[in-house]
Amino acid sequence: MITRKVTGEVKLQIYRKPTHTDQYLNFSSHLPVEHKLSVVRTLFDRSQSLISDSMGRQEEDLYIENALRVCGYPDWAFQKVKDQMKMKLRKKKQNRDLEYRRPIVLPYVEETSERVAWVMRKHHVPVAMRPVKTLKKLLVHPKDKQVKEEVIDCLYRIPCGNCEKCYIGESGRKFGTTERTQDGSRGHM
Repeated sequence: MITRKVTGEVKLQIYRKPTHTDQYLNFSSHLPVEHKLSVVRTLFDRSQSLISDSMGRQEEDLYIENALRVCGYPDWAFQKVKDQMKMKLRKKKQNRDLEYRRPIVLPYVEETSERVAWVMRKHHVPVAMRPVKTLKKLLVHPKDKQVKEEVIDCLYRIPCGNCEKCYIGESGRKFGTTERTQDGSRGHM
């Protein structure tokens, strides 16, 4: 919500529609704690990035905490997210001083990749991991394999029976097409 102060400054706040219900993921839901903490983080992050003044941010953070307490969120969840956000901000400031490095992408091999990544990160080298076997690689084959005899527009090579030279030709017919030769026998292309 954008409000113009009497001084002419613009004040930004979070706007909630009249139909807003403050229904968020319940803390007792059967989901990983990281998912629940991400609800808190998302709301706090929105507060920090959108609201223009510190008093408005404090009011919004209090509103968020009260709304999430109704959904069963304990106090430690709010504190943990706030600590994580402070740590992230500190790291961001530190990383500004370091030059940007593209992450090294490692194929994921259980236990080995984690150890290599740990050593790399220790030396401030960003690491990302990718799976070696994926369902896509195992299940998806965009093109059906063509039977050798059904290949069209192919090149062929016929070695000479008397010397080391070869005849190389091109055909618009199927590779498996048979023709009658001059002596009446069937020959393959």
